[in-house]
Amino acid sequence: RILKYATMGPGAAPEKVEACARIVHACPRDVRHGWSSVLDALQLDVEVGALQTPTAVIAGTADRLTPVVHARRIAAALPECLGLTELPGIGHMTPIEASEAVTGRIRELVTTYVQVKEGA
Repeated sequence: RILKYATMGPGAAPEKVEACARIVHACPRDVRHGWSSVLDALQLDVEVGALQTPTAVIAGTADRLTPVVHARRIAAALPECLGLTELPGIGHMTPIEASEAVTGRIRELVTTYVQVKEGA
């Protein structure tokens, strides 16, 4: 229940919640703790302005871990932001809850900005 509350939107399907739980619990506790230290040290408000690549921001409007207001700030600070996609009712785990929307946006970026070398 706590994991669902923290990471998923209120209408998340049970199988999506279970998939999220499997992902989280497959990661050892010490690794999750170490990652929290990395996240704590991030200074996105300072560093994001240096990113010189076309970037899209995706956020769930029901994200309790990283509220959408932060995504809006990141999008505003990105020099080459291609837009902010807000997914209504979706929580923190957007790739699980809204996989079609997330992969669709990634496909758009790849199609537009990645050049495949011949013979690759």
